[in-house]
Amino acid sequence: MKRTIILTLLAFICLFATATDFRYKGKKMKTSERCILVDENASGDRFAFKTVEEAFRYAEKMSGNSKNPIYIYIKPSVYWLDNPDDPQIRRPKAGETTPFAMEVRMSGVRIIGLSENAEDVVLACNRGQTQGADGNFTMLHIIGSDIAAENITFGNYCNVDLNYKRDPSKNRTKRKEAIVQAQIAICQGKNYRLRNCHFISRLNLCPFVGAKDTRFDDCYFECTDDALCGTGVYNHCRLTLYSGKPFYTTEADCGVTFDNCDLHSKTQGTQYLTKVSGPVTMKNCRWTSDDPNLKIEWCKRPDPRHLCIMKDCTLNGKPLNVPTPTESLPLVLPPFALQTQGEIVSGGWTLDCHKPLDTSEYNWTPDNSRPAWGFAEGVDGAENSWGLVQTQRGARMMFTPADESVAVDKQKCILELDPCKSAGQGFGSATGQYLDICIKFDTRTLTGYGLRLMRTPDYDRAVVALLVEYAEGKIAQLTAPRRCDLFKRGCRVELAADGEQLTAMISNDSIDNAPLVLTATMPHPYTFGGFHLQHTGSIGPSATVIKSIRLQ
Repeated sequence: MKRTIILTLLAFICLFATATDFRYKGKKMKTSERCILVDENASGDRFAFKTVEEAFRYAEKMSGNSKNPIYIYIKPSVYWLDNPDDPQIRRPKAGETTPFAMEVRMSGVRIIGLSENAEDVVLACNRGQTQGADGNFTMLHIIGSDIAAENITFGNYCNVDLNYKRDPSKNRTKRKEAIVQAQIAICQGKNYRLRNCHFISRLNLCPFVGAKDTRFDDCYFECTDDALCGTGVYNHCRLTLYSGKPFYTTEADCGVTFDNCDLHSKTQGTQYLTKVSGPVTMKNCRWTSDDPNLKIEWCKRPDPRHLCIMKDCTLNGKPLNVPTPTESLPLVLPPFALQTQGEIVSGGWTLDCHKPLDTSEYNWTPDNSRPAWGFAEGVDGAENSWGLVQTQRGARMMFTPADESVAVDKQKCILELDPCKSAGQGFGSATGQYLDICIKFDTRTLTGYGLRLMRTPDYDRAVVALLVEYAEGKIAQLTAPRRCDLFKRGCRVELAADGEQLTAMISNDSIDNAPLVLTATMPHPYTFGGFHLQHTGSIGPSATVIKSIRLQ
């Protein structure tokens, strides 16, 4: 019995002998079972960790709650939750679509940076869709409730330079200029509190999105579209908005609230709050803008069912009042689905869904049990434009000549296109998403020549254009990819084959750019007379309205 008591006492003494002292707000503190420290130089203390991941795994095992939380204090430094020097592509787990740097189940956790300057404590990653990851790479996936964080910068530096003022040796240059989906944190739970935190990324910022009852106090945000938390309350926050729709939408019942916030818009023309209508309340907020003529609107089509209130706000120092929506939404007819026609018939059109061979590495499946095309109105950049619109990924249409035995030497097609993407990137992401327009085509063997318009990781406001050859479904480049800034509303494509020459001209009368012309010699003398159009992009706001097709 005495031996047991002595051993217990020694363990107790040893525990406190190895505790680490640190200070927070001038108060001397000591590590313990529910007060742990993250220090990149930690050594010899079971409650001090060198990495944030180790600390989160500890909190996961301890199962904190709101009455008995676990405190994680973090010393100033840059802590990478994903190795930025690892060349391996991050991919989602089987059956999932989002790759995460870290997934953790924890509740009742307080994450506190040991500096009142949030820029001193940085939790970082630097991957995004097609840039180091397959999918919308996200730093954190937190399952749990009662989470708080303060004095921390959460940054996805995929498309933003990391400038760490305390130690410039920790600076890091962005992966690429082209902006892709690069996210911070997705949550499942409730009661999230963020104070004096910075959230840095661009597209799809996702600062602790998904949780109910999320509150941001004295925080700072940098983002482009589809970025902010749609269930949040933003108090005395600062935001820099690099594009026109920081929310995709907001929570339909409670929406979001901005109170006493400063918002700076980098947008030219009109700054919207949401892409799809949702309730927003904005009180005592100060807008500033690089555009002296900027207009502020709720969204393109505000729904009167969604409560949108603006009170005591200013834009560049002048009173700003965006009226609450009261008028009914403009009539939007449902898409008229075009029945799938998968059979290839001489003199007829084929309308179906198809996955080309060169998209095999991307995880999507064509479904010919439902229509791939509809007659509908486009959205965003193609609003008020009607035509044939893709209703699922892989939508394909082909025309087979009535007499397939007739040899065709010359052929031409002219298409008018209105992409829904208004910035010119054409498609949802650079994941094998393209539009192929082909002539001199055999619809039965998938052989012929065409023009490809494709999104790549190199550009976020343009596509690339190139000429291609189809040979029994296998696709080869005939020309090098060329940047194309014309794939916006009003795009016109002329594709012609004459003898051995294939020529494509892309133009747009609404853009002050010269047409883009591509030419190539066709290496094989195909004499087919069919037409082929293949869209492998995502749908909805990433679709393309096919306004007209003329075949000659």
